[in-house]
Amino acid sequence: MYKYTIFLSVSTIPLAVLGIFFAGGGHGNYFLLLLLFPFSLLGTLFNEGISFIFIIIGLLQLPIYGFLLDRFTVKKAFPIIIGIHIIFMIFLFLLKRDELF
Repeated sequence: MYKYTIFLSVSTIPLAVLGIFFAGGGHGNYFLLLLLFPFSLLGTLFNEGISFIFIIIGLLQLPIYGFLLDRFTVKKAFPIIIGIHIIFMIFLFLLKRDELF
């Protein structure tokens, strides 16, 4: 019944670990985190680091995407989700370009 929610919830942890690995624990490249979890990097706009609340938001991002895909049809929800995701990616990339790479 909630196949997208379950799939994206289960895949959140390995993707987060992979993103943190490539970020070097804060000393590497944040590009993969920007691609996968742009909402968690919103915290960098307000302060120097990523606060705990933005980590929680980032971890809930993919399960929320899955829930929206399950709740509404994929035809309706997917373009909106991808559009919002890309807008936030571009927004963060333009504002934090030097600090993310």
